[in-house]
Amino acid sequence: MKRREFIKFSACGLSVVAVGSVAQWPGFWPGGKAWASSSHDEMLELEMVEAMAEMVDGVRVPMWAFKLASALPGFTDTRTLARIPGPAIFAMEGDHVQLHISNDIRQGGRHGFAIPGVMLQVDGRQVERVEIARGDDVHIEFHAPAPGTYMYLDPFNAPVNRVMGLHGALVVLPNPLNNRTPFADPTNEVRLLFNHLGTTEHFPGHPWDPARNAVWVFNTVDPVKNALAAANDTAIAPSNFLGGYLPQYFTINGKSGFFGSQHHHTTPDGGDNGDHDDDHDHAGDRRAFDLAANISIRGRVGQPIVIRNLNAGLMWHSPHIHGNHVYPLSHADVRLDAVNGVTVAGERRILDNLLMVDTWAIPPATMEDVLLTYIAPPDIPSNFWARVAAGTNEELLPLFYPMHDHNEISNTAAGGNYPHGLTTHWQIDEPFDPTDVFSGVISVTRARLRVKTGRLELEGLYSAPGSGGVVILDVHAGGASGPLITDHVPVDGQGRWSYRGRALKALGSNLVTIMFHDPVNRSTVHAGRTVRLELR
Repeated sequence: MKRREFIKFSACGLSVVAVGSVAQWPGFWPGGKAWASSSHDEMLELEMVEAMAEMVDGVRVPMWAFKLASALPGFTDTRTLARIPGPAIFAMEGDHVQLHISNDIRQGGRHGFAIPGVMLQVDGRQVERVEIARGDDVHIEFHAPAPGTYMYLDPFNAPVNRVMGLHGALVVLPNPLNNRTPFADPTNEVRLLFNHLGTTEHFPGHPWDPARNAVWVFNTVDPVKNALAAANDTAIAPSNFLGGYLPQYFTINGKSGFFGSQHHHTTPDGGDNGDHDDDHDHAGDRRAFDLAANISIRGRVGQPIVIRNLNAGLMWHSPHIHGNHVYPLSHADVRLDAVNGVTVAGERRILDNLLMVDTWAIPPATMEDVLLTYIAPPDIPSNFWARVAAGTNEELLPLFYPMHDHNEISNTAAGGNYPHGLTTHWQIDEPFDPTDVFSGVISVTRARLRVKTGRLELEGLYSAPGSGGVVILDVHAGGASGPLITDHVPVDGQGRWSYRGRALKALGSNLVTIMFHDPVNRSTVHAGRTVRLELR
């Protein structure tokens, strides 16, 4: 047996991997850096491993973890690639995703892999789940399902294997063509809400940028039950695991307390400048970013973000956010097939009765997407932004607002240490300037390629156009690093842009990427959007 992985929950947490079309998107992740990839079909390799996880107070607890089999460019911490939760996987609907998963866990009996609600292809067969014997590995393929948030997990001996750490997030984004929402088929209420972003007095600023997502994965840890589950090769009975279960630790992306509110933004050369000014560092050659220290979220007024909540643990949570309210958008869950002792797909729906709330409930084994609109907080002075612009404000930027669980016990650790539980924060970096041409969002309303003639037809909007001709867009075939089709698509004073021309080079990938490069430093990209083409 390999030596157990060591996971320090005060230093390690969620990592993110972009695959398929999403890996091509410029400016994908808002928490720090962005990345792109030139390959659609790169394979993500994961190992299931035994881990000794150090809790926030230094107590070490046996757990099981998904581990990246090898380091990927862009990771800030390569001391260990084992993560609880496992790396979040991002893809666009319909993308071809390939996983290679091996099992190096001797404990707990059967182990395997599933994404409830997604059919997997293994050895030419369509299956709901796959068992992986210790020392064995399996190649899995699937096409990214309907847009939304999914939980991948070890489905066996449910819910033990999931709670022990074998879980992660799959986030599927829609084709952004003529769609401002996170879903392919939103309800009318969701469509109206997202259409109002950046177009109404209540929601000043920009439409939702599909790159602005946060992932919060919650879990609970009972050291006594974990020790029982890891004690021998056979599986503990779920009834014995659940009976008398008393959670002592509450984590968000694998962290608790102070460590759940940390940032680790690095400079383009890899150094740590300790600030938040490097949003536009686009490496162009990375497909992963380690968010071990980037749980908290940030932006400016008018930059809405979708928060994707997954509860992998055994307690109800009630996340509560200060400074703004949120709009719950969707609900999904997984359930137990008691006859076979495995986890299977449950309910999945987009909400049609939208409520503005400051606290939302997340039962165990559920996924809830919410929209944080980033409006001006109601508790700041009315002339605050004017004083910031004039340099006469006494309050400091950024503005920090906490997020904590309204379930009181979840704010503690080890039976009472407060506030070392489930907590993080969100922040507003600077005033919103609607005339700042470098802060806009690119939307695409037409992306059509006529196969016989090679004629490309593109149309769209830019949300911060300035005066006509200030913003000039580039169009690339494929992803952000793909061949240049044109570097002169002007945006008019109303934010409209269009392109007509031959572009046979786009046939290879059936994708195009529209980008706004900095006029002085072309290596900096202020906005971008990759979209799948309609072939005619």
